[in-house]
Amino acid sequence: MFNLVSYAQNFEDIILWRALGNIPHGRYIDIGAQSPDEHSVSKLFYLKGWRGVHVEPTQHYSDLLRSARPEEQVVQAAVTDVAGELRFFDISETGLSTLDDEIADRHREAGFQVAEVRVPAITIDEVFDLAGEGEVHWLKIDVEGAEYQVVAGWASPRRPWVLAIESTRPLSPEPSHYHWEPLVLEKGYVFAYFDGLNRFYVSAEHPELLSVITCGPNVFDDFVLAPQSSFCGAANAVAAERHAQMHADLSRVSDQAKQLQDEIEVRRATEASLHHDVEMLGEAVEAYKEDFERAIAQGFASAGEIARRDAELAHQQALMQEILNSKSWQITRPLRWMMGYGIRAVRQPKALAREAVVGTMRSLLARPRVGRSINRVVRMVPFVHKRLRLLASHRGIVVAHAEVVLVGGVGQVQHFNEDHGSELLSVRARGFHARLHSSVQKEEG
Repeated sequence: MFNLVSYAQNFEDIILWRALGNIPHGRYIDIGAQSPDEHSVSKLFYLKGWRGVHVEPTQHYSDLLRSARPEEQVVQAAVTDVAGELRFFDISETGLSTLDDEIADRHREAGFQVAEVRVPAITIDEVFDLAGEGEVHWLKIDVEGAEYQVVAGWASPRRPWVLAIESTRPLSPEPSHYHWEPLVLEKGYVFAYFDGLNRFYVSAEHPELLSVITCGPNVFDDFVLAPQSSFCGAANAVAAERHAQMHADLSRVSDQAKQLQDEIEVRRATEASLHHDVEMLGEAVEAYKEDFERAIAQGFASAGEIARRDAELAHQQALMQEILNSKSWQITRPLRWMMGYGIRAVRQPKALAREAVVGTMRSLLARPRVGRSINRVVRMVPFVHKRLRLLASHRGIVVAHAEVVLVGGVGQVQHFNEDHGSELLSVRARGFHARLHSSVQKEEG
C-alpha cells in the first residue's frame, strides 16, 4: 500500500513532503493556489493534517477552495508589490490567469478566452499577517509571470523554511528566474533544486533540508499519482475508453436484465394463473370425487333397496299365486261372494234395491217390445211410474222434454202429459223445457 498520493502538477508536493513530512500539523502559504484538487501542491499536506492560507484572484477557484477547505483561509486577491486594485486577465477555469498583459495577448493568440477584470491587490507581507504567528514551513508562488512583483513586495522578516517558485515563462520551458532570484537569495535563501518548472530554495536557518531536496521524486518516495494527474493522460484515456465501454456494456446488460426481469414477471404471472387454475381444477376434482363417491354409495343403497323390494314383491306375488291356486280358495269362492253380497244387502238395502231397478230398466231398453208392455202396466200406478221416471232421468237412462221422452241408447220416443211430467224437472230444467216446447210449436205451425 503506497503512503502518498501526488496531486501537484510536477510532483512539487512529493519533494516538499520528503523534506518536511516529519513535521506534524505544519503550516503553508499557497500564492496562486488555483484548484483545491487538480494540480494542488497543498492537498497532500491538507490530507495529512496541515493547514494554511490560499491566495487566488479568480472567482471560480476561490469559490472551489472555500467549498473544499472551509477551515482554511482563502484570500481572493492578487499579490504584488503595491496594495490597491489591478487590472487582471482572467482565463476561465485554467491556471493561466495573469497580471501581465503581454502574456494575456499570447494566450489570446493561442485561442484562449481572456476576460479583463479588476481585482484587489495585496502584498506578501499582508499574507504573512493573515497567517498569524508561528512558523510557515513552505511557501509556493505561482502567479504566471508576476513572480518578481510578489518577491519585490516582501519586506517582512518572516522566513518560510522552503520556497517553491515557478521559474519558467507560462506554457514554456524558458527560464524566468533571473529577474527575481537575486531578491530571494538576498533574503537568506539557498538554491536547492530545479525540477524543470519550479526552483526550490531552503532558508539558511534550516540547512539540514538541503540534503533531501537534491533530486526529483523517485521510487523511494513511496507515492502514486492522483487519477487526475496530467502524467496519467494515456492511462486516463484508456480508462475513459474502458469506462465508456463498460458503461455501454452495463447499459446493454441492464437492458437485457430488464427484459429478463419483464419475462420473469410475465412467467410468474402465468405460473400464478396456472397455479390458480390447477388449484381450482383440484378443488373441482375433489368435489366431483366426493359427488361420485356419494352417488356410488347412494346407487348401491338404492340398488340394494330395489333388490330388497323386488325380492319382497316377488315373495308376495308367489304367496298370492299360491293362495289363488289353492283348493281352499276355489272351494270358498261362492261363500265369499255370498258373504260380500249379504253384507252389502244388510248394510245398504235401499242402494242395493235401487241398483237392481236401474239394472232392470237398462235391460228393458234393449228389449223395446217388452219395455212397452211393462211401461203400460207401470202407468197404472202413477206414484210408482213417477218415481221410476225420476230415477231414470237422474241416471241418464231417459231425457224428458215437453211431451217427448227420448229413451237413451235406443232412440225410443214416448209422449207424456205435460202436467204429469214437468213436475219431475228442476227449476233450471223446466226453463229449458219451456223454450224447447215453444220451438217445437213454431216448427209445427
